[in-house]
Amino acid sequence: MTNNPVRFRGLFIPHVTPFDEAGALDLESLERLTVHQTSIEGVAGLVSCARIGEGPLLSVDEKRSVYAVVGKVARAAGRVHIATIAPQSTTEAIALVRDLESLPVDAVMIFPPLLLAWGQVSGDLKLRFFEDVSRETSLPLVLFQVPVKSYWYDVETICRIARIDKVVALKEASFDINLFTETMKQLERQCSNIEVLTGNDRFVAESYRLGASGALIGVSNVATQRWAAMDLAAQAGAFDKAAALQKELEAVKELVFSEPIVEAVARIKVVLQYEGLIKSATIRRPQMGIPEAEKEALLDSYRALKKSDFRREEQTARRQALA
Repeated sequence: MTNNPVRFRGLFIPHVTPFDEAGALDLESLERLTVHQTSIEGVAGLVSCARIGEGPLLSVDEKRSVYAVVGKVARAAGRVHIATIAPQSTTEAIALVRDLESLPVDAVMIFPPLLLAWGQVSGDLKLRFFEDVSRETSLPLVLFQVPVKSYWYDVETICRIARIDKVVALKEASFDINLFTETMKQLERQCSNIEVLTGNDRFVAESYRLGASGALIGVSNVATQRWAAMDLAAQAGAFDKAAALQKELEAVKELVFSEPIVEAVARIKVVLQYEGLIKSATIRRPQMGIPEAEKEALLDSYRALKKSDFRREEQTARRQALA
């Protein structure tokens, strides 16, 4: 399979994984949530079992159940489904991607193995990891630049990995605009076909202006229609409009990803439960959840955003009626 630059553009949602109050997978809520997300114009695809999906806290069998449910929903809606894996060795990575070939999965995003952050790791080692995995699978691969400096792929290594035919996209989530800018510049210089999906929710709109093909951001679980509208604006080259939409979303984004950031999943689930998209906001340990006062502040901010949406829709309807 070769690079397909069209399919890996736009807004990708790394959806949460709902649990019931006892902590077991709630597949009914998962299906309801993902049916809703894939029905929204501007959503290009879903990403299963990433950090926001509590992937590191799921068993292999639980992940397979999630992949199966979400993949079925995504394919019915004509959306892309990316599965996330977190292998610790090349052998494990190959076994995982081969297993995914039997499931409704369109691509695989790979969390960097721990060894890639162990001291000074050469670009040759990182490149060989992706070369070895790509030779053993028919699935497209997504490179993940995580927001941990010791894990970063340097720009030269990203460009080398990007030459591998099956590496179709890069989630760039360094949260370093200088590194992001240099990465975009060098990929353009080598005429790379790889799609860059920004994971930098602090400068999503700016990422598009710098050449990003789309966004893969956990915060888009909340107010998804607005994030999708921002993506559509950016894809059309309306960067100022995209920036304005991001500014409107700033308060919710800051609440969702306030410190401790590890509790962002808990905050997202509170909003999704409020919306009736998931039955319970249960999370898994070692996450601790958030206090009641923070829940109320988060929901107050979210309700204010919804009211502004309603007012905007009313104004648009009036203008159309008068036209």
